[in-house]
Amino acid sequence: MRPGAFQRRSVLDRAPGLGIPNMTPMVDVTLVILIFFMASSTITGPEWFLRAALPDPAPGAPLALPSPVLRAEIFVRDGAVLVRGIGPERAVDDAVAAVEAMDPAIASGLVVEIEAADDAPYAAVVRLHAALVGADAEVRLR
Repeated sequence: MRPGAFQRRSVLDRAPGLGIPNMTPMVDVTLVILIFFMASSTITGPEWFLRAALPDPAPGAPLALPSPVLRAEIFVRDGAVLVRGIGPERAVDDAVAAVEAMDPAIASGLVVEIEAADDAPYAAVVRLHAALVGADAEVRLR
C-alpha cells in the first residue's frame, strides 16, 4: 500500500471547483427583484399618500380632493412692498383689494401660505393676513 492511502480526504481535495457554490445567479436574481420593488413602489407610492390624506367618502359620493395651497410671498423691491403668488405680482394694497373683492365661495376654499422676506414690513403681512381671514380663507404663516 502506498503511504497516506487511508487518510481522510474532503470533497474539496478531489474537486476544488465544486466545493464553493456559484453566487452570481443568486445575486443577479436578488438585484432584479430589488429593482422591481423599487420601481413598483415609486409608481404606486403617491396614491398611498393621497388615499391617507383624504377622508373615506360616503358610498356614491364624488371624490373630494384637498384644496390647493397658494404661496403668497411678500418682499420689497425698489422701496415698494410687493406680493407674488396671489394673482400677478402687485403692491400689497392692490393684493388686499383683490382679496376683499374675491367671490366668497372661491375664497372660502383657499389655503394660503404667507411667506415674508426679512426686509418686508410687518404691517404688510398683518394687512394681507387680515384680508385673507376676512375672506374666510385658511391662512398659514411661514
